[in-house]
Amino acid sequence: MVQFNTKDNEILVKIVYYGPGLSGKTTNLQKLHEYMDPSQKTDLFSVNTMEDRTLFFDLLPVDLGYIYGNSIKLQIYTVPGQVHYDSTRRIVLSGADGVIFIADSSKAKLHENVQSINNLYHNLQANRINIKEIPLVMQYNKRDLPDALPVDVLNQKLNFRNIPYFSSVATKGEGVIETFAEAVQQTVKTIFEKYQLSKSVKNLNSLIGKLNQSILEKAAAKQKAEKLDRSEKVVTPKVKLGGKTVLKYTHTIDDDDRGSQDQLLQKALTSNMETARLYTDLKNSQQALVKKNEELSVLYKQLERSNNDNNKMRRFLESLVNFAGDAIVSFNDLWVIQNWNQAAEELFGYRRSEILNQNINTLFPNEGMAELNRIITIVTNGKVVKGFETTLLNHKKEDIPVSITFSPIKNKNDTIIAFTAIIRDLSAMNKMQDHLFSIQKYESLGFLLPHFRKALTANEGQSEILSILNSFNESTSNKLEAFSINSFVEDIHQLMGPEIKQRNIKWVSQLNPHLPEINIRKGPFIQGFLNLLINAFESVTNTENPSITIGTHFLDGHVLFQIINNGSGIPPEAMNQIFSSNVDRETLTKNLRFKTARQLFSKMNTLMRIDSSPKKGTKITLKIPHR
Repeated sequence: MVQFNTKDNEILVKIVYYGPGLSGKTTNLQKLHEYMDPSQKTDLFSVNTMEDRTLFFDLLPVDLGYIYGNSIKLQIYTVPGQVHYDSTRRIVLSGADGVIFIADSSKAKLHENVQSINNLYHNLQANRINIKEIPLVMQYNKRDLPDALPVDVLNQKLNFRNIPYFSSVATKGEGVIETFAEAVQQTVKTIFEKYQLSKSVKNLNSLIGKLNQSILEKAAAKQKAEKLDRSEKVVTPKVKLGGKTVLKYTHTIDDDDRGSQDQLLQKALTSNMETARLYTDLKNSQQALVKKNEELSVLYKQLERSNNDNNKMRRFLESLVNFAGDAIVSFNDLWVIQNWNQAAEELFGYRRSEILNQNINTLFPNEGMAELNRIITIVTNGKVVKGFETTLLNHKKEDIPVSITFSPIKNKNDTIIAFTAIIRDLSAMNKMQDHLFSIQKYESLGFLLPHFRKALTANEGQSEILSILNSFNESTSNKLEAFSINSFVEDIHQLMGPEIKQRNIKWVSQLNPHLPEINIRKGPFIQGFLNLLINAFESVTNTENPSITIGTHFLDGHVLFQIINNGSGIPPEAMNQIFSSNVDRETLTKNLRFKTARQLFSKMNTLMRIDSSPKKGTKITLKIPHR
C-alpha cells in the first residue's frame, strides 16, 4: 500500500523482488543498484535476522515534479527465497505496491518456481493483497543455462495472468533494467489511477513514459561500459553494499519465544529498516554539510586546508568580527550583550570585560528607548533593519551619531535566539552633512528664483519677495519674530501660481482663519518648509490628477502645519531610511531635504512627523509651540 510521507513530502512506492532460492533476486538488485545514478539512490542495505537476509534500497529515479506537493520515491526490496524463511517473506510483502517474480529457467528448478508462485499467492493474501490485481512482472532468469526451459513452457506453468515477462541473464545485467522499468511503469500508473493522483497531471501516459525512459537511459551507459570490459569468464557475484557493509544486525529467538516468532521478526525487520533509513538521512546531512563547507572554503580561502576543523573556523570568524571596521554587538532576547568587538571598544570606550552581560539599553539615551523597542519588534519578526540612524551614548555619556543595521540570529530550527547590531560611526559624515546643510538652503532659494523673476517682471508681490529673500540673510534669519503662517502660505501660492497651473497641480488651502501668529526664527522655518514643498512637487510629478494640500490648525496650545500630497508615497521598508545617506542618489537628495528640514525645525522645538504609504501619498505634520 502506497505511503504518503508528509514530513518529507514524498509518495513512497514499494516494489518487492520475489522468487525461489538462488533464482537471481539478489543479483538483480545488485545490478540494478550498480546501474543507478549515485545521486539518486541510497546505499544497498542488508538486514540479517535469524540467519536470513533481506536487501533493500531507496531510489529517486527521475524528477517528475510534484504531485499535490509530493515527489515520488521508489523503495526496492528482495526477500530470502528458501522455504523456511516464509515469515520474513510475508512481512516484507506487507504494503507492497508491485512485485517482480524472478523464476529460475533451469528445468530442475521448475517445481520450486511453481511452489514459489503459490507461496506468493498465500503471502499476498495474508497481507490482504489480491495477486490478480497487484502490478506483477515476470523475469525468466539464467537463460544461458544448458537445461533452460523454453519461455513458452515457463509462461504456461507460471504466467497465469498473462502479464509482461522478460528473459534475463542477471549476472551479465541482461534484462535486469527492462524488467524493473516495466514493473515501475505498471506500479506508478496503478497508484495514480487508484488514488486519483492523475487529476493533477496533464498527461499521465507522458509522465509514465518519462519515468520509464529515465530508468533505461541512466542504466544504458553503464551497461555498455560493462560489456566492453567483461571477460568471457562467468563470475559468481558476491554481495557488495556500495563497496561496504552498511548495516548488519542479527536477532536470535530462544525456543521459549517461538510462539511470538512472527511478532519478534516483524519488530526486528522494522527496527533494522528504520535504522537504515536513519543512516541514509544522516549520510545526506553529512553530504549537505560537506557541500556547505566547500562553499565556505571559496569565501574563506584562509581555511582551505582546514575546512573540516570547526575550531579553526570559529577562531577565524571571531577574528573577522573582532577586527571589523564597524562596531559589532550581539545581544540575546533579554537584551543582554553577549559579544563586543574591538571597534565597539574604540567607539564607545567600554572594555569588553566591562560591557558583557550588561543591558543593551546602556548605550541608548532615555528618549531613544521607544524607537529601540519599535526596531526590535520588527527584527523579532525575522526582518533586517538597515541604516537606522540614531544617537547612542559612550562611556562618558556623550552623544555619538550612528547608523545601525539590526539583524536576527536564528538556530537550526529557524528560531530567533539573539540579535546583531552593526554600528557605524557617523560623526565624520555628519560634519560633512552639516556643511551641506549650511549651503543646502540655496537649493530652496534657487527653487524660488524663477518665480521671483516672473513676479518682479509683472510688478507684483515685491514686498512678499523682499520678505522671503530677507529670511535667508544670515544676520536676520535666526532672530525671533512674529510670523503668520497663513499669510506665508498665501504668498507662496501667489508666487508659484503660474507653475502650479502649468503642472496641472490642484492646490488646496485649508487654513484656520483664527490661527494666531507664532514667534519663530523665520529664516530656518521658511527654508525647512520649502524643502518639504520641493519634495511634495517631485512626488506628484508623474501622478494622475496631482494635488497638494496645505492645512493649518490650532490644538492644545500648538499650531499644526500640514503638507499633504497624493504622490507615489514611501514604501514601509524605506521609511526606516528616510533620513539615511546609505541610499541611491535620487533618494539621497530627497532624504537630505527631509533631514535638513528636521534639523532646522528641531532647533525651534518643532516636531516633524511623516506619514506615508505607497500610492496613497505623504502627509507631513509640523507641531509648533505657540509661545
